[in-house]
This record gives sequence, structure tokens and C-alpha cells, in this order.
Amino acid sequence: MISNKLIGIIGILLGSIVFGQLNQDARMLGLNGSYTTIARGYQCIGVNPANLAAYNYHSVNLLNLNLGLSNNAFSLTNYNAINGANLEDTLSFTYYPKSQFYEMFGGEGIRLKQSLNLPFPILNFSTKRFALTSNFSSNIDMGLPNGFLDLLLFGNPFGSSISIDMAQNSIITQDIGLSYGHSFNGFSIGFTLKYILGLFYMGMKSIETPFINTDIAGFTGQNQYLIKQAIGGAGTGLDLGFTTHESKDGYRFGISVINFLGKVEWTQKHFMRKSLESTLEANAGNFYLRANEFMYVNMVMDSVTGTSFSQKSGDPLIYYEMYKVMPVDLGGNSSFSSQDSSLIILLSDGTFLYPSGGKYELIDLLGDQDSINTEITDYYALMDSSIDNSFSTRQPMYLRLGMSRRWEEQAIVAADLVTGFSNNYGSSSAWRASLGVEIIRFKGQFLRLGYAIGGITKKSMSLGYGKKIGPLHLDIGMAFNGGFSIGTAKGFNIAMGLTWQMEKKRRKINKNFFVIALPENWKYMLKINLVHELKRQDIFGFSKTKINPNSIQPETGQNCVCNGLG
Repeated sequence: MISNKLIGIIGILLGSIVFGQLNQDARMLGLNGSYTTIARGYQCIGVNPANLAAYNYHSVNLLNLNLGLSNNAFSLTNYNAINGANLEDTLSFTYYPKSQFYEMFGGEGIRLKQSLNLPFPILNFSTKRFALTSNFSSNIDMGLPNGFLDLLLFGNPFGSSISIDMAQNSIITQDIGLSYGHSFNGFSIGFTLKYILGLFYMGMKSIETPFINTDIAGFTGQNQYLIKQAIGGAGTGLDLGFTTHESKDGYRFGISVINFLGKVEWTQKHFMRKSLESTLEANAGNFYLRANEFMYVNMVMDSVTGTSFSQKSGDPLIYYEMYKVMPVDLGGNSSFSSQDSSLIILLSDGTFLYPSGGKYELIDLLGDQDSINTEITDYYALMDSSIDNSFSTRQPMYLRLGMSRRWEEQAIVAADLVTGFSNNYGSSSAWRASLGVEIIRFKGQFLRLGYAIGGITKKSMSLGYGKKIGPLHLDIGMAFNGGFSIGTAKGFNIAMGLTWQMEKKRRKINKNFFVIALPENWKYMLKINLVHELKRQDIFGFSKTKINPNSIQPETGQNCVCNGLG
């Protein structure tokens, strides 16, 4: 049976993610992301900066709050189905097939993705074709590999290896963007230049492909991970956008690339890290990593059998070791202790990792040997002066394609296709298609509905409402992720925003601006005066040509008002 303890553990894992993958603002959430051609004001930054010129709005962010929770497997319906279920006894009243339980995860293992985007009030505004924005964003991608589910549900098959490759990343950044849009005849283009301030990064990556194997000797396996940590960094990014102006039939088309070539260089000696150094060291304990350090974790399972569980042995059966390392060139360095030489790690790319100092820990998880804690000579000061352990991370990059149609003052229908160029930091390389409808026929009130398939959420349904009170716009939105109902959804998002917004009226040329009052027979009089003037100037020999003015007949029925110069 699936115990309540297991369900509780899963619940804790899911509950640790309090923010789900978010849309940028409440209106966007209500339309389920169908926003490429209809976002306006500062809200189009991060979506399509070309809309600055296409709509020409003044706007200021007064409040923007987005909260959510998402996972890749558990909905209310699925939770009720497996809670207390029996996975073994097919005759049991509570029997639930393992294969069906396995399929809930979609071959991704247990995945938890967190994304938070908070525009700072007042600091996000647009005026005419310019915008200044400042956004705080947090992305966490974590979970357990698919091999873990294989092992948990189906055991360890003899003679085959189970991959338990694990990669987890957490990143927090502050983006400051300056945007500009320019309008041409029928279309607009725009761009956003970003300065990206890296606040925090932690990533865990497998060194070699980890495995669990069952052979004649028993149950064996090894899992090596390297944990990177950085506080403080900087980088740049670029958003590019294009959109057409609204046609006579109400159509718009747009395309944008978000975070083009965006990255953060984690310098490790950034001013932010230096300012927090003492606080980090005092509170992070042994897990605190200095500027140029990595954390090495090695988990080992050595020929575990049923017999070894009951017999005492001097060696540990399952253990993990953990210590801090730095990449070094051992060629000309003879000062390292031979005592620690056994801890040198050689990576597949030829890089040496050497203990930088602190504690070497060997923790026994199964067996008779006690945990070992050994103080390692502190080589950090020696190596720190010559090693630059900087690294960079790519910002999630997106391609957006969108279209929309407006039916006078009745409704707006918008559709988007979005894809990412990676599968980390809240992005997905799978295409996401969304369709949103905004009812605008009610004076000062807006009703929104949106559907989406693909991407991280697979499928989603959203609702939204907007209220306009003078220049103030209040918007709320809610989306169910992973399903089209409360029961089937595997998460939800809620959003609320308050914006001061005013449209910049475009100056229209008055077609009757140039008005000339002329007599009814103005064309006849013009011809007569022209003939007399030509004769007086004697141009082209007109003095020798006899022209009877009476042969020129006045034209009747002419309008006495001429538009323009014509």
C-alpha cells in the first residue's frame, strides 16, 4: 500500500513550491498567455516591446501580485485515487495499477518548477514610446529522476542499470530594462536592453552518469554530484519585437524574441557576495561555499544483498561522502598534503578537483562503520589567489508568435504560439498554443477566458476580470494548470494588478485643414488669367498666336470648396 507517510512526503515536496509558473500580469493570466499582440504600456515589456509604439500608452504599475503552485503529476483527482491505494494485490478493493501510477509523471520523474515574477511598483512605467522596467524573478527547477520511480515501483531488475541522473537549479535575478518602440507605416518594431543583476544561484549536476545496478554480486551503484553556488553576478539581455498595426478588419500580427543571448556571469567576487559574506558564513554552516568552492557529493552502494543486511561488516554498505573542492592544476604544485591526495577527483574533461579545506565527511547509511569526520588542511587561501571559478548561466529565451482580432467594441480574440530554447529555469522547448477571449462590450468592465495546450503546464484553463475606473485599471486572473477543471488541475495561479493607464491620442490630420474658397467658375478664370499672363511674358511666342478667350468655356457644376491644394 501507499502509506500516508509517503503521501505526506510528496505533499511536503509539493508544498515547498509556493509559486508556480507565472504569467506576467493579471490580464495576461486571464487570457492564458495570449498576449503577444495585445499587451500594452509597460506590460508589453517581456512580451513584445514593439507594442509600445503600436498602442502608445502612458502606464504606471501600482500593484502586481502573482502566486501559484504547480507540479507534473498530482491533481486532486489523482491524489484521491492513490491515497491509501494497494499497488500489489490485484484482488484488493483499493487496487491501483502501478503502470497507471507511473504514467501520471509522464516519464519526467517528479518535477517541481517554481517561477516568480514581481514588477516593482512605480519603477515599471511607460510614456509615449519609451518604458523603464525593474523586475524581480526567481526560478527553481527541482525533483527526483525517472529512475527513482522505476526503482520505487518496479524494483531493481537483474542485469540492467537504472539511471538516476539528477540536475537541479535555482536562480534569482533582478532585471532592469530600457525599452523603445518605433512606428512605421503599418507596423512597429521595438527592443528592450536589459541589465541583469544576479542575486543567487545554486545548481546540482551529475559528474558522471549515475546508476543503480543489480548483478550476481548484489545491489551496487554510484552517484557523483557537483554543487555550484554563487551570490552576486551581472549580465545583459535583449528583447526584440515586431507587430503590425490594426487592419481595417481588426487584425494584428506579431513576433518577438525574449532574452535573446541573455546570460549572467557569476564572478564569485561580486560586491553583493562581499557584503553578505559574514552573514552567509555564520548561518549556512558546513554547506557554506566560499567564492571559488564547489561541493562534491558521492553516494555509493556496495554489493548490498539480503544477507549483508543481517550480517555485521567492518565496511559500510551504503554511504555518502561530501566535502568542498576547488579546481586546480596539480602539475607544479607540491604543497598539497599526501594525506588528502586520495580525495583528488579527476573529471572527464581533465579537470582536477582538490579538497579546499574544512571537513571531509563519510556518513554511513547502512552497515557497521561509524561516520567519519576528518579535518582537511585548509588550502583555500593558497588556491584562492590563483583560481577564478567564475561561470555563466543562460537566461531562459523564448520565441513568441501571436495574432489577434478586435470586433469593434465587442470582443478581442488573441492566439499565441510560444516555445523556449531550453528546459530549465521555468522554460520548455515544447511548443505552447494558447487562445484567449476578452469581452469588452460592457462599459468599464472586461471578462476574460483562456485555454492553452503544450509547454510545461500541458493544458490549462484561465478566467479573468477587469474593471476600469477612470485611468485606474484593476485586473484579477486565475488559471488551472495541468487540466481544464479544479479536479484535474495539477496546480493553479492567481494574479492581481492595479495599473494607472492612459492612452496617448494620436494626432489626426484634418482633411479640411487647407480650405480655399473659390468662385464657382474658378477653373474658367484660371485658364483666362493663364493665357493673358503667357501673352504678357511672351513665352513660347504667344504674342504671335491669336487666342480667342471666348473659345474657353466656363465649366459648370464645380464645387466651390477645394480640399488640400487640389
